[in-house]
Amino acid sequence: MSLQGKVLSIGRNSHYDMGIKLFDEGQYELAVEQFISARNAGKDPMTDRLSLFYTAEAYTNLGHSAMKSQNWTAGETYFSKALEINSHYADLHFYLGFARHHQNRISEAQDAMQRALAINPRFAKAHYYSGLINYLSGNRYEGLDSLKRAVDIEPGFTTENFQRGMELHAEDRFEEAGEEFNKVTPNEVEDIIFHFRLGDDLYRRAMYEDAISEYQKALSLNRGYADIHHHLAEAYRVTEQYANAKAECQLAIDINPKFVAAMMSLADCHIKTDDLEAAQKCYETIFALEPDNIIAIAYLKEHPSLAKKAA
Repeated sequence: MSLQGKVLSIGRNSHYDMGIKLFDEGQYELAVEQFISARNAGKDPMTDRLSLFYTAEAYTNLGHSAMKSQNWTAGETYFSKALEINSHYADLHFYLGFARHHQNRISEAQDAMQRALAINPRFAKAHYYSGLINYLSGNRYEGLDSLKRAVDIEPGFTTENFQRGMELHAEDRFEEAGEEFNKVTPNEVEDIIFHFRLGDDLYRRAMYEDAISEYQKALSLNRGYADIHHHLAEAYRVTEQYANAKAECQLAIDINPKFVAAMMSLADCHIKTDDLEAAQKCYETIFALEPDNIIAIAYLKEHPSLAKKAA
């Protein structure tokens, strides 16, 4: 039993205590039965309130389990039950809409997404799937606006499938574009973002090898993120793994040829390894892109031999 469960079970009735035990064991359907029995006892308002809370949590976990096995009908049922208890949770509305989307229940799916956005206007996943639903149902330009809004809020949605979808849309190959947009899954994006942000947190705490591991996990899910390649390069750079840092900087630049920060990191790696000619080429490119880059100008003032060549 979790510590929280142990604390909350003190002084409660036997049905509640058994419900907590089953909940901690992952037996959510049986736990719900016990929590309902605990509430029916009706002797303690706090027990009733806690039982209701755990009932909603159990339905939510059952909903996620159903979604993982692509049982969209069951997922919809469980999230609907959770929403009967917690109607103000944007996540629950989103997953209800997600389940309906996979059952081709277009208007109902869009309604759930809009309810999620009414609660949280910056809910990137809801913007994305609201846009996707519109795009697939023929409202392409309205849908594309929502897809772009999602990317503005959460750049993690810029997966390879999303980028390919944008390319196909530009070619007026709308059906194929919709198929690519539909391949972007919330779990993939969330996992990438989780490892990326954990890597950044570890980096800030100077736990560089652990940060490297998290960045690599993020990239193993999708290698199309220039920012993650650059952050990985920085972790390699501060640990003086310059060959690896150069490789990651170059990958970032290959993805985004105007990625000036990655170019500056690459130039520094070249300087650290005494390859001044390569560093000079980096700065030539940097100043061609951003002639007034303050950081680059200040750096070259300290390295006049590079400034002559890069000018």
